[in-house]
Amino acid sequence: MKEINMKTLSKAVAVASLLSAGIMSAQVANAEVSFNAALVSDYVWRGFTQTDNGVAVQGGADYSHESGAYAGVWASNVDYDDDDSIEYDLYAGYAMEVGELEIDLGYISYNLDDSGEGAVEVYGSVAKDAFSGMLSIDIENDNNMYLEGGYSMDLPQDLGLDLHAGYTLPDDSDVDAWFDLSATVGKSLEMVDVAASISYVDADFAEDDVLFFLSASKEF
Repeated sequence: MKEINMKTLSKAVAVASLLSAGIMSAQVANAEVSFNAALVSDYVWRGFTQTDNGVAVQGGADYSHESGAYAGVWASNVDYDDDDSIEYDLYAGYAMEVGELEIDLGYISYNLDDSGEGAVEVYGSVAKDAFSGMLSIDIENDNNMYLEGGYSMDLPQDLGLDLHAGYTLPDDSDVDAWFDLSATVGKSLEMVDVAASISYVDADFAEDDVLFFLSASKEF
């Protein structure tokens, strides 16, 4: 996995896009298996395109147990400057409620099909009402850290708005930290969930500071 091209586990924050929010969240519920599929005009992660501004087809499966334990797999096509064309992620964790707080602790492995490169992150998140925060630590690549926060609200016409702010702190002292922002407006239709997102990243090496993308997703 590329240093800045790894997909984060933004489950509890639910902000980068509605499709990742639906895929990655795990809540205390009866044991069940669910599946998800999505089509996005650009696969964007932490403000960076993973498909060279191209379309991505994504999907996965999740298992959640009434105890709060969960596990899943998720995959997407990617387009980097090498032969890698598929990213697949494996993750597991435990979600619980402590008073009015929702807490989620977990582990995720990111993998690329051709190069065999990847990364491993551990994460912890806390959420209350419309607010959420999360810390991810890359334990395989010098303990790089990513801190993010989100806010969700309802809009008129049954629309939803998710706001996100993230801050990447690399372990390499020669690389400056950077931040990213994003906003997603989405709506659940009878057959599919649709969303429009815009993201901004403040990083010297970013080819595109601002990215706009659309998504259509379904969970079943």
